[in-house]
Amino acid sequence: MKLNFLSISLLALLLSACSMSETKKDNQIDPRIKNEIHTLNKRIVDGLVDNKIQPILPICSDRLRDRKGEIKRLVQLVKGTIKKSDFRILNEYYQKNAAKKGVATVSSGKGNIHDYQIRYDSRDKEMYVVVAYFQDSLYQKSFTFFYGKQNNEWKLTNLQAGALKFMHKDAVDWYLQAKSEYKKGHLMDAMCHIVLATQILNPVNHMWEYTKEKEIHSFEQKLTKETYSKYNFPHTVNYVETKPVIYRVYSQIMPEGCLPLVLYTTTIDLKNVPELAKECNAMHEKIGDLFKGIDINNKIIIYRPQKHIPNGTDTDNKYVFMMKNK
Repeated sequence: MKLNFLSISLLALLLSACSMSETKKDNQIDPRIKNEIHTLNKRIVDGLVDNKIQPILPICSDRLRDRKGEIKRLVQLVKGTIKKSDFRILNEYYQKNAAKKGVATVSSGKGNIHDYQIRYDSRDKEMYVVVAYFQDSLYQKSFTFFYGKQNNEWKLTNLQAGALKFMHKDAVDWYLQAKSEYKKGHLMDAMCHIVLATQILNPVNHMWEYTKEKEIHSFEQKLTKETYSKYNFPHTVNYVETKPVIYRVYSQIMPEGCLPLVLYTTTIDLKNVPELAKECNAMHEKIGDLFKGIDINNKIIIYRPQKHIPNGTDTDNKYVFMMKNK
């Protein structure tokens, strides 16, 4: 009987310990707690938009305040690019005693192709995570706020910034679009869009992971190998008399849309715009034969001639030709 009593007591203790861990998401969160955090969010957003660090520092924990140089750089980075009216919350999480060895995890859920999880440093018994972004037409910049309850007061313990979406599409959206184009044999468009997917795959840096992240990386590797094997860049355009050499094709986000940009070298003087235009027209005329689907999927293709081999820091020409497809 004594052993049975001890085993029952131990089981009760374990159940009690498990029940102490708590995670609430979005509408599950106590409105009083949510309102406290939203008030702090507003002060931080005001500071970011107004390019002022003063409203943010009093909210920060001692550890984060010691890194105020990073906050200043972040404020400078987003200066003039965000509006208070564009602020949106994607998800928010309240956690209590959820950390194991100082690391906690929040998850958007299961069963949705956009599902993600965030693993973060948790030093307080009560934590609150806000995943937010600024809604605009081209780039949706994300900000993730991490709060901890310290001496019965919420303090900002971490602040991460990144890119959540391009033109209202997140990494998974661009991945699915690339897969669709790949199935049609439109390798270049697929390649352009899988690159966009990987650029916004981690909006909270290393802490964010989409459920489909490994799948996206695997597809990118496969697509890259096939694309570069087929086109063998740099690729000489032999059907054009002046033989321009294409070094790269990539996506350019513009008010007109997500457009492919063809970067190439030319033997023509960059000041001779009429001859450059003639060369560009000749290249554009059969660009769909060279890159299958690129003339079908895009209303406009951008061409940028260079005099020297592109190295990522080119300054010899920023002039482009924007050619419409029929």
